[in-house]
Amino acid sequence: MKNKKNIFFLLPAVMIIWGVLGYRIFTSLSPTNTVTSVNLATTQFIPQKIEASESFTINTEYRDPFLGTVSKKPSIKTKRSTKKVTITPQKPFPTIIYKGVVAATGKKEQVFIISINGQQQFFKKNSTKNDVKLLRGTITEIVVQFQGQKQTFPIIK
Repeated sequence: MKNKKNIFFLLPAVMIIWGVLGYRIFTSLSPTNTVTSVNLATTQFIPQKIEASESFTINTEYRDPFLGTVSKKPSIKTKRSTKKVTITPQKPFPTIIYKGVVAATGKKEQVFIISINGQQQFFKKNSTKNDVKLLRGTITEIVVQFQGQKQTFPIIK
């Protein structure tokens, strides 16, 4: 008889708990559509003023916890190099156009017609003008040197 009294009290309590739990699940799965309209034209963004923070320094002179002495800053020794480095600003490679070659009849010397930055120049092999040196040349192409840089240019027709 005593066990039946417990069932009469516990069975309604379990039913109420399961009912509340079922109701919460049901309401979360089918929410009501409530749309609130916000007028964006009237709302304005007002940024907050940022106050300057206080500056602080870290004290690196602290006591060694094991030895009980104040630590010393390590001295940094730097070596200075005795070599002087000179940096010369390099000019960009000029605009070079190979126009052609002229050879005299009966002579082995050739004269190459080269346009450097729009100015037409006449070059012989190993001659230098405007810091441009003609190293070698053929009927189809030339090899020039400018500030140690070598480039090959084909003939432009």
